[in-house]
Amino acid sequence: MQNNSDISRFLSELNIKKELNIEEDLGNGYVKLKVSEAERRQALQDINCVEDIIIELLRNSRDANCKNVFIGTKKIEDKRRILYFIDDGMGIPPKFHNIIFESRVTSKLEDGKKDDYGFHGRGMALFSIKLNIDEIKVTYSNTARGTSIYLNIDLENITEKRDQSLLPEIKKVNGKFEIIGGVNNIIKTILEFKLRNRDINFYYGTPTQIISTIRNKAINENKSNKLPVFGRWDDFYRYINNNEVKLIEFLSLTNNYNLLEEISKKIFNMDLSQRNIQRIIYNEINTLNPIDLNLTDDYNKEHTSVVGLNSKYNSNKKNKGRIKLYDELRLSSRFKDEEIKAIVDLVEEEVLKLGSKYFITLKNKVEFKRADNVIKLIIELKQKG
Repeated sequence: MQNNSDISRFLSELNIKKELNIEEDLGNGYVKLKVSEAERRQALQDINCVEDIIIELLRNSRDANCKNVFIGTKKIEDKRRILYFIDDGMGIPPKFHNIIFESRVTSKLEDGKKDDYGFHGRGMALFSIKLNIDEIKVTYSNTARGTSIYLNIDLENITEKRDQSLLPEIKKVNGKFEIIGGVNNIIKTILEFKLRNRDINFYYGTPTQIISTIRNKAINENKSNKLPVFGRWDDFYRYINNNEVKLIEFLSLTNNYNLLEEISKKIFNMDLSQRNIQRIIYNEINTLNPIDLNLTDDYNKEHTSVVGLNSKYNSNKKNKGRIKLYDELRLSSRFKDEEIKAIVDLVEEEVLKLGSKYFITLKNKVEFKRADNVIKLIIELKQKG
């Protein structure tokens, strides 16, 4: 009796093996696998945490032959993680934007791909992600244009590592670079993937930083081949539909505040404040550099630096190996100094009025400090003489 490999080879020579694995041919290279084939391709890793989601999205972008991946994120009150995942890969035809989240749907018709994370190509990763989070959707994608995916994750259902600011070390072990230490957080997940895929650029930051970085990158790369600039959504949308312009070039097609806000919302599903939109137009946002492992062949070097994450390794023990993703809102920065001083004048007046009852007065003028979403007033008192 022939063994399974002989049978498989025989079916392959008859060119019918593909048909035996497929339940439905969806067109454009997409298929729905039979249950038996999906089970045969069973992945080693399921979706148990946010970091698992990141891995699956990174693998999809890699398999789409992308050169750049932009990951925007913000956390809401430690209860919710919002992710924006954007790449410049081969893209997804519009008619598949919803279908790809169904079980056993894949574009990897042959046998998928096996990598360090297990088997990839059973058509179950996106389906599993959708089952486990509140929302995942393709906000924009088209053939040869790239893809933008939005995710809304309830952290009570899908957890993540609590310390998302901690960076691991990258050391040379037995002649090979390895990620050492740290917690298995989002940062470490991206760094490990970068170590295995050095030809892809990864950008990681807040939504505002991601929009600013994509826009500036497109402007700088298209200086010799100037793209038109629009002020109205209808004109912009007509142009991108009738021309082969890439997704990551969209943000460079306007200098108009309102249109940039509209593109951010309708194309990337990002609600950015008008103030941040203005800061992007005026180039007031520090754009991100691609994550660079800064690897060297120096065997005596204890560890390498990681740049492109708003921070580097430094000698300060308290901050060593940590990054800070600045709060997307930073509400305190929206108040002008003179507006806060007007509030301070009112506070001083009330303190002096009430203090007179208790023989208390101000020792110094009321000071204020701002940090992200907090404005602190410092009121120093003294006994009346």
